[in-house]
Amino acid sequence: MHVASIQTAEHYTWGDGCDGWHLLRGEELSVIQERMPPKTSEVAHFHTRSRQFFYVISGTLSILLAGKLH
Repeated sequence: MHVASIQTAEHYTWGDGCDGWHLLRGEELSVIQERMPPKTSEVAHFHTRSRQFFYVISGTLSILLAGKLH
């Protein structure tokens, strides 16, 4: 059985000092763990064929959804 972890997953960097790890990459499901330092942000974008789930371990997440900041 394969155990997904950031020690064995494909790593990439993005933005201003952010890290990502592809824990699972498939056609039906992708699982990505990301580390975003304080005050960093993703470029606003829209997915037509994917759904996203966010689990914040520490810190605060602000997300713009349908024009409303949550």
